[in-house]
Amino acid sequence: MALVTLADLLFRFSALGLLIALVLFNWPRLTGFERLLAVALATSLACFLLLTQPLPEWRFNPLRNLFLAATELLPLVLCACAWYLITLRVPHWLTLSWGRWLLGCAVFISSCVFLVYGSNTYWHTLMHAFSALAMCATLYYCLANFNDDLVHSRRRLRLLLATFALLHCLVLVGFELSASLIRRDPGYLLANAVFIFCLLILLTGLSRPAAKHNGNPGRQAAQQTLPVPAHWLTTYEALQTLLMQGIYREPELTIGLLAKRLDIPTHQLRTLINQQLGFKNFSQFINQYRLAYAAEQLRDLAHARTAILSIAFDAGFNSIGPFNRAFKRAYTLTPGDYRKQHLSGVQTRSKDCTGS
Repeated sequence: MALVTLADLLFRFSALGLLIALVLFNWPRLTGFERLLAVALATSLACFLLLTQPLPEWRFNPLRNLFLAATELLPLVLCACAWYLITLRVPHWLTLSWGRWLLGCAVFISSCVFLVYGSNTYWHTLMHAFSALAMCATLYYCLANFNDDLVHSRRRLRLLLATFALLHCLVLVGFELSASLIRRDPGYLLANAVFIFCLLILLTGLSRPAAKHNGNPGRQAAQQTLPVPAHWLTTYEALQTLLMQGIYREPELTIGLLAKRLDIPTHQLRTLINQQLGFKNFSQFINQYRLAYAAEQLRDLAHARTAILSIAFDAGFNSIGPFNRAFKRAYTLTPGDYRKQHLSGVQTRSKDCTGS
C-alpha cells in the first residue's frame, strides 16, 4: 500500500474518531434540536469520509450508495447548523407535525433515489445545485452582522463554518460538476482528509469549557456593588455618558464607531458589553436604549399624534419592520397597542381628577 494512501487513511479515521468524541463530549449540554443537528452533521460527514476514501475496492461496496445519500445531505445540514447558530431558535414549521413529516419524507425519498440509482441520475446533479445554494446561504448566515456578534467563540465558529462553506463551493464547482479525474487523485484525497481533520481539531478547541476564575473572594464581594469590575469602570462611565447624550439614536451607529468615540479598541468594547454587561450582540445592547426611548415617546401625551414611523426613526431604527418586531418582543404589545393602552389610562386618570 502506498505511503500517501496510509497517510490518508490515518487522517481519515482519526477524523472519524474526533467526530464521535465531539458528539459525546458535547451531548450533555445540547438541547434536543441541537442533538439532532449534531447527529445529522456527524453522520453525513462520516459518510463523506468513508465514501471518498482511497481504497479502490471500497468504491464497489454495497453500502456505497448509502454513503452517497448521506453525503449529499452534508451541505444542507451544514446550512441548517449555521442558521441555528445565528438565530438560536428552531424553525416554526419544524415544531408542527406536518413540517416534521415533510422533512422526513423528503430525506427518505432522496435516500431511496440514491440507494436505487446511485449517482447515475439527474437527481444527483440537482442535489449539487442545492448544495451550492446551501453553501452560499451558509456564507451569508455566517458573515451577515458579523461585527454585531459579541460572543468570541461564536464569531470564531462563524469564520470556521464560512471557510468550510467557501472551500466546499470551490470544490463543488471545480470538481464535482466537471468530469475531472482529480477527484480520485491520491494527493487530492489526502488533502481533503487533512483539511477535515484540521477542521475537527479546531472544533475540539472551541468545544473546551470556559475556564473558571477563582479570584480573591473578598475582592469579588467588594466589587459586587459596582456595575462592572474596577478596571472597567472608567470605560463604563464614558459609555454611559455617551448613551445619556443619545448616541444610540444615531441610525448608522456600529460597535466600531462607538469604540472610536470611546477611544478604545473594538475588541475591548465587545468584551465589556458581552462579558461584563451580559449582551450577546451589539444590536440587542443598543436596541434596549432605542426601545426605552420609543416607549417614552409613545406614553407622552405631547406625542399622541406623532406617527409611529417618525418615533421609530427618531429612536435610531432604519425601518418600521425591525422596530415593530423588537418592540413586541420587549413589551409583548405592538407600538400602536402600547400607545393606546397607556394614553387611555392617562386620559382616564385626568378625567377622574377633573371630576373630583
